[in-house]
Parts: sequence; structure tokens; C-alpha cells
Amino acid sequence: MGKKRIVEEIQNEEPEEVQEVKAKVENKKQKKIAKNQNKISKDVDFISFLKEDIRFLIQHRNQENEQKQQKAEEVFKKIEGILYQIAQTKIGGRTIQLVIKCADQNVRQQIFSKLLNDKQFGELLQSKYGHYIGITMVRNMVPEFRNQFFEILFKNANHYVAQGDASIVLDRFLTREATTQQVNKVKALFQNHSEKIDNLAMKIIEKGIHNHLLSLQILKVALPNLVPEERQKVIEYFQQLENLDYLRHRDGISIFCAILNVTDKKERKNFLKNIQTYMQQSQEHLHRNSQFYLALQKVIFTYDDTKQVNKSILQDILPEWLNSIHVYKIIQSIYQPKLRDDTKFDTIGLQNTVSLKDDEIRIKELQDYCFESILNSLQQSETNILLESNINQFICYFIQYIIKYSLVQALDFIKTQIKQLLYFRGDTIFSRELEQNGNYWILTQPEAQRIAKCLIQQQQIAQGEFSEIIDNYCQKIQGLLIQNLKVTLISKAIYLLLALIENTNLKEQVLVEIKKNKKWIDKLEKTQSLQILYKYI
Repeated sequence: MGKKRIVEEIQNEEPEEVQEVKAKVENKKQKKIAKNQNKISKDVDFISFLKEDIRFLIQHRNQENEQKQQKAEEVFKKIEGILYQIAQTKIGGRTIQLVIKCADQNVRQQIFSKLLNDKQFGELLQSKYGHYIGITMVRNMVPEFRNQFFEILFKNANHYVAQGDASIVLDRFLTREATTQQVNKVKALFQNHSEKIDNLAMKIIEKGIHNHLLSLQILKVALPNLVPEERQKVIEYFQQLENLDYLRHRDGISIFCAILNVTDKKERKNFLKNIQTYMQQSQEHLHRNSQFYLALQKVIFTYDDTKQVNKSILQDILPEWLNSIHVYKIIQSIYQPKLRDDTKFDTIGLQNTVSLKDDEIRIKELQDYCFESILNSLQQSETNILLESNINQFICYFIQYIIKYSLVQALDFIKTQIKQLLYFRGDTIFSRELEQNGNYWILTQPEAQRIAKCLIQQQQIAQGEFSEIIDNYCQKIQGLLIQNLKVTLISKAIYLLLALIENTNLKEQVLVEIKKNKKWIDKLEKTQSLQILYKYI
């Protein structure tokens, strides 16, 4: 019986290796408990040591008074020798933050110098409580330490960018304190695709720090090369309604454009739905933000379903096109092709598109949808569009569209513009010299000349009633310019004369009249425009 019990005990006994591992785990556990108890003890001692001082600073931290600054200086002197020992504890980190916020510039300089010149500062920014100190330093930056702070961040940028705590400090500095040159210097580290970029992108996705400045840059570069599962995570994050605030700045627009370029039809439809809701909930983003309109512009020229675009976006914003500069820019891009082809947009990807619809068909559908609303607002506007330099360039493209497609609904609008051009009187530098001539205004106003030239250029394409109106207009413009030839040749009105020669059937008539006056024309200063005219005479 005794032997049997001994055998059973031996069989139940764990191997020595297992016992050794368990002993190490238990030992480690006890050490951790002791360490935490010691830390708690230190925190308690620290709290009692500075309890009244901390309470005073908390109560007065948002007030401006010398007493608060003096108290902050006293606290700094008490903790100066143990700054790094307490910096990574909860209460210690908060105390340092309070001192930075409440101290005067002299004490801040001392704190910044103490922290930045210590080799541990780079590690401090990665700690749970230490990174809050870094954020507070950014908020209360001492100018003479800005470059030193930046150099530490730049040196560690490759590691910080995907490290949760430090990435916040890095992002705050770049968006609030860094110069444009410093921002570009850091961005350059993550500009080209590589395996490192892909690895960083996956860490960013895993930790959910998508919205940081450098995160946007890295995700944009990595996006086309990510595996489908990871790419889908990026798309799902950025299309969610609650995350669309990234559309308020240019780097956010850049990643938005990159995402739309890799999405399928269903994903783009979800984007459009959420953007419409976001736009309705946050109208100020459209009217006050200088970047959000670029996101809408990207949507308009990416989606194949223009009817849905009209319903979701244009329908809501069209009424504001004359009142909001940003809505105006969207409408302007629909009627002015040169704006869409501008190379400056290449940096954010407005031109790249996965759309299958022919661009000319898309543009025509968008223009047709906007036409009636724009025409009505222009006709009802009390502002004389000939005097608005910001809008009359757009009017030129709108006139081209009207005459190209012979939109008879706009006949009265064209007649009104012609009437203003030919008969509007205004005070100009030539008013005394040409007071007897009621048409001199068009000779001296660049804004009017732009529309006048546009109408001249339409003669060869105008059809039906428009052809008759434009022919009659060109005859009157010719008479006006020839009657005032001297003023015409020494002003920008000469370009109207050149437009008649180059774009109408009045070329020979105009040249005959000019050649009659060649003798005194030869005595004029040979400007660039006059040299062009000499090619014809």
C-alpha cells in the first residue's frame, strides 16, 4: 500500500523544467507587484510633497497672474533634480505639464533646456505619460528651442510615425509649429514607395492613426500596392461619415483622391452618400474651408453617374454659386476646361480618374444641368458682371457654351451683354478727351474688353439668331474701334482689333481702314501688340 502511494506521487510530480518555468513566472510576477507598490508609494509621497502647490496651479492655470508664475517657478525648483524620474509617471507628468503651462518665459526656457538636452527625451516622447509633456511643449513652444525640438523629431521620424504616443507629438508639431520647409523635409522621408512604406502603412492601419499628416502621406503612397485586405481597411476607414473631417485640409484631399482612384463603383457610391450627408450637416466646411471644394470637384469628375452627382451635390450648392467663392470654383471648373488641366492639381490627384465615361459627354451633362440655374442667377443679379473681374472670365466660357449649342433661352442674356458693352458710359482716364463719344468705355476697361473679345471670337461658330446678333455686334465694334483708332492702338483695345482680323469675315475691311492711317501709326511706340498688327499691314 505504501509503495503504491509513493509511485502515484512520483507519477503526479511535474518535470523539473516545468517547475523551473513556473517559478520564474511567479518570481517575475512578484517583482512586478513590488515595483507597482513602490511606484504607488512614490506617487503618494510625490502627491503629499507637492499637494498644495499642484492644487494651486490647477485652480489658477487659466488665469493670468504673477502669483501663478511664481508658484510654477517654486515647483520647478523642487522637481528640477528629479525631472526625468517623475516624467514617466502619471502625476509627475501632469505636474511638469502644469509648470510649463503656468510658468513665465524664463522658467519655460529652463524646462525646455533641461528636457531637450537630455538623451532620454527621444524615449520620453514614446511613453504613455511622457508624450503628454511633448504635446504641452508644442502648445507652449519657446521659439529659440523650436529647431532643436524639430531635429529630435526628424531624427526619430521613421520610428515615431507609426508609434502611437510619439506620433501624436510629431503630428502636433508639424501641423502647429513647423515651418513649410520643415514639413517638406519630413515628408520627403516618405515620398517614394518602398517595403518600408508598406510596413509603416500596415502599422498605421493596425493602430488606427490614419488622420495624422504623415499617416496620410504614407497611406497615399502605399495604397496602390497594399494587399486587398489592407487596402479595404483604408477605404472603409476614410469613407465613414464620422471620419470625413480629413476633407478640410489639402493632405486629406490628396488621400481622398488616391482612394477614389482605387475604389469600385459600389464603394464610390457609398462615398458619395456619406459626403452628401456630411455636406448637409456641415455647410460651413463648404463656404469657409478652402479645400473641401476640391473633394467635391474630384467627385464630380470621377463618378460616371452624373445624374446622381447632380442630385447629391450640384442641386444643393448651385444656389450659392455667386455668393460662395468655393462653390463658384466648382462651377467654374465645369465650364472652364483649362482649370481642370492645370498642372498644379497633379500633386493631389484631381486629374487621375477611374471613370469610364467619355469626358466630353460628362462635361456636357454637367453643363446642361447647371445652365438654367446659372442663367437665371446672372439675369437677376444686381451686380454688373462687366465690372467684376473675378467672374467675367467665367462669363466668357459660359457665352461660348451658349453659342456653341445655340441655346435660344439665353438670347436675351447675350443681347444684354452686347448692349452693356456698346452703350455703357463710365468715368475713365479718357473721359474728357472722348466725352463726345458715348462708346469710349469699352476702349479702356479690361474687364469689358475680355467679354467683348469673346463675343467677337464666336462669329465663325454662331448659328441661326445668334449668327445675326454676333454679325451685327462685330460691325458696331469695328466702327467704334476705327473711329477711335488712336486710343485703340495705344490701349489694350488693340486686341479687339486683332480679334476682328483673326476671327471674323471683317478682316479686309479692318485692314483697309488701318492702312489709310499707316503714316502716323508708324510714329507710335512699337509695343508687342502693335508688332502683331504690323504682320497684317
